Amino acid sequence: MVVKSVGSQGIHSIASLLSIPSLLKSPGELTFQGSPTRLPSVVSLRLPPSKSQLIRRIFIRAVQGQPFHNTDFDSTWPKDVQDAWSLVQGFFLQRQRGHQEPDDHLWEAGEAGTVMRFGLAFLVAQGCRGILKGSGRAHERPIGDLVDALVFCGANIEYLAKQGYPPLKIQPSLLTRRNLRLDAGTSSQFISALVLVAPLLGANIDLNENVPWVISCPAQALSSKPYLEMTVKEMKEAGFFLDNSANSVRYFSNRPYQVQGLPLRHEGTENSSFLVEGDWSAASFWIWRQAEVPLCQHLEVKILTNESNQADRIILDLLPLLAPRVSVSFNPDNRSWTIDSLGRDQGLVGKDSDGGHDMATSIVSKSDGIWRIRATDFPDMVPALAMWALLSGNALEIIGIGHLRYKESDRIQALMYNLDLLGIPNGPLALEGIIITPPSSWKDYSQRFVTSQGYGQISGNSFPVFRCFGDHRIAMALSMLALPDLPIPLDEPDVVRKSYPSYWEDWAKFGYTLMSLN
Repeated sequence: MVVKSVGSQGIHSIASLLSIPSLLKSPGELTFQGSPTRLPSVVSLRLPPSKSQLIRRIFIRAVQGQPFHNTDFDSTWPKDVQDAWSLVQGFFLQRQRGHQEPDDHLWEAGEAGTVMRFGLAFLVAQGCRGILKGSGRAHERPIGDLVDALVFCGANIEYLAKQGYPPLKIQPSLLTRRNLRLDAGTSSQFISALVLVAPLLGANIDLNENVPWVISCPAQALSSKPYLEMTVKEMKEAGFFLDNSANSVRYFSNRPYQVQGLPLRHEGTENSSFLVEGDWSAASFWIWRQAEVPLCQHLEVKILTNESNQADRIILDLLPLLAPRVSVSFNPDNRSWTIDSLGRDQGLVGKDSDGGHDMATSIVSKSDGIWRIRATDFPDMVPALAMWALLSGNALEIIGIGHLRYKESDRIQALMYNLDLLGIPNGPLALEGIIITPPSSWKDYSQRFVTSQGYGQISGNSFPVFRCFGDHRIAMALSMLALPDLPIPLDEPDVVRKSYPSYWEDWAKFGYTLMSLN
């Protein structure tokens, strides 16, 4: 890989609590309708904002007590971000009315585990009461370790259904900072939630206030560590004093701080260093596809900084090993990366990306013709990496990803189901991973598969409709398999709005259209 720099410059009735209907979704097929003779020259994609960064900023501003204005809201935000906004807006509206919520007041967290976990810590730290519930798979995503930590600090929380899972009933309580050690192997969001509300918690009279509040987890028991680092970084930029080590975060409550209002906009502010960045997780689907089966001659993805702390920026370190024939260049003028596929005979094996090659070798290895990637710290990229294996024809083991079973779907199982539909050999690695062994590259294999199934022929056999399992990242990953002569049918393509509302519109820039199957 070559890296270079170019340019200089609601409230519902309680009766509905435990029976939340799924959103209506209709199947669709991603079909090529462009010119089959040549690829588009340059395609520029403006990625959605990082929902991880944006949700953190929404809660930080709420902790700071900063007012939320209608002009801050963006109707194009991913659904998870809108759910976070609605939750904190609901809190401020209740406080403006000047009265305490009733016991059956419903707080809606939507489907995102991030909003559920951050929202719980925020509402409890603010002394709220009511019932916190979610939608979709939210009530299947564990929250027990966070509840235990909050209860230890003084919270009054009750499970309304399954122990350790939402929905939850909360009662007003006063929380104090008490040093915590909790298991964050399921999610780093448990620690992030506590860090975000640290300024709201009262002092513990048994502790010297000159000593920082410490939240820690057992060594080697922290999943998705970069997301915790993002939380600490955002809190620091907002004016709070924290530091973090390998397995702990320390909050200094005795140091004065000056509130720094962080913008919620993707662009259009004078202080560009604080802009909300584009989503590297979203970028990974395009980059891995472009690396193996190019969609255009020059793919430009923006708005992405050169020094991001998003977990999936590690793709720049993985490319030299997994796709060495790709050239990547950064343009600081418009904060964009351009990805060009140079062709197999022009591969540049061994080229580094600002030292990134060395970083990647600590989590990537290859033996007996099988690549192995430990993706514990960047789980959102796993579906895209699985499709990279199919596109390239490389055997791949992805390990250290047991926490993917608690996402919008059991992502390991969802991938295996769809791989089975295609006859691609695969299997689980205990509870921690998946192995994928495609017989050949996707272009070759898909042609043989279509022929063997009689797809489109008089036999009446049809290409299998892929299941998204209500998961935006599974839907986006499966779409990577679309080819000019191979439409990809999906049972619920609309789920992409959770993180990337304009995803199918962006596919149209390459000549593909999402056609209804109804």
